[in-house]
Amino acid sequence: MSPDAVEKSETSIGTIIRAAGGLYEVDVLDDPEHVPRLCQIRGLFKKGRRDSTQPAVVGDLVRVQDTPSTGENARGERLKEGLIIEVMPRRTQLARDRHGKTKQITVANLHQVVIVMALREPEFNSHRLDRFLVLAESNDLEAIVCLNKVDLLKKRELKQETKPIIDLYEPLGYKVIPTSAETDDGIPEIQSLLKDKTSALLGSSGVGKSSLAGAIQPGLHLWVGDVMDIGKGRHTTTDISLHRLKFGGYIVDTPGIKTVSLLETRDVNLPQCFPEMRDLENDCRFNDCTHEHEPGCAIRTAVDEGKIAASRFDSYVKMREDQKNQRPIYEK
Repeated sequence: MSPDAVEKSETSIGTIIRAAGGLYEVDVLDDPEHVPRLCQIRGLFKKGRRDSTQPAVVGDLVRVQDTPSTGENARGERLKEGLIIEVMPRRTQLARDRHGKTKQITVANLHQVVIVMALREPEFNSHRLDRFLVLAESNDLEAIVCLNKVDLLKKRELKQETKPIIDLYEPLGYKVIPTSAETDDGIPEIQSLLKDKTSALLGSSGVGKSSLAGAIQPGLHLWVGDVMDIGKGRHTTTDISLHRLKFGGYIVDTPGIKTVSLLETRDVNLPQCFPEMRDLENDCRFNDCTHEHEPGCAIRTAVDEGKIAASRFDSYVKMREDQKNQRPIYEK
């Protein structure tokens, strides 16, 4: 196809929902049937200095020009191909800090994260939840907490175990919803919170993330590592993908705890990622207070007085230790 023909072809705006080694599957927004395009990216974007390793990532809003050729996506569908000619500015992004090197973007334009924590199999872990919440806070994202697998608890156990968690985290600004893919508990509420937003499902392996996604939208199957056949080659997709929700919005598939270590950010201001600590920092005696041992620490005083939960402060101390030892704070 000649350059002139490309320049004159029709353009559309869409969202990248999947990527494979420089090739992209784009959900075209003005297509009423939302049939994706399989796209390559104009060489112009691959040249020159960039602030990230990739010219475009999953979640990016892009302008696409159609081409007459077709390719096969990861589900074996034969789709029209296109050329990405413009990447719109990103509203938000989750990125991997690579110690002074160009950063690696994992997903762009998220509105919120849905943190899936099982109450059973595996057991609930408040410290792990706090790490996920710091991930959200450090990237200016809203966070919803799903206490999943409530069907595995007896009625009396359910109230005893969920009430303290709800009482701790909801006053901090986090919506906490008991859920079950088996009984549909909490599913309508989750659907209403996901509507017309791009939301990432985060959670360790085994917490029921995929089952929960299937309950949110029946027939939705999350998959990773599939193959797209575009142009002259076959390309294995990345393990990050967007899935359109029929009621509006997208779910971002993230494959378990390994994704969290990919979203590592070392230069996090930890106290600012704990809502209950933010306003107290200025009340400490020393401007450079670490809130670990200094006299006159307003945050430790609040812990002693029960105004800050001991479990939350313990999470802060553990993450602070990880920072000092240059370990990724989201990995554990």
